[in-house]
Amino acid sequence: MASREQLKMVAQNCSQYRPKGASMMSSTAVTDDRNKSCVNCEHFTSDNKCDINLVDEILSNLDSKLD
Repeated sequence: MASREQLKMVAQNCSQYRPKGASMMSSTAVTDDRNKSCVNCEHFTSDNKCDINLVDEILSNLDSKLD
């Protein structure tokens, strides 16, 4: 399981991030990156998993960028 900080980094770098309840938001609403986290994404399940399996892939890509 990724840490809270890792889940924030993943969400900020995920092209598939969809905030829960986004369909009810105004199209002019600006997503605040400080609040972006996988736990706020519609792809994140109640058992704390990404239903499209991107967390590990994105973390791996972030790690390789830091090397």
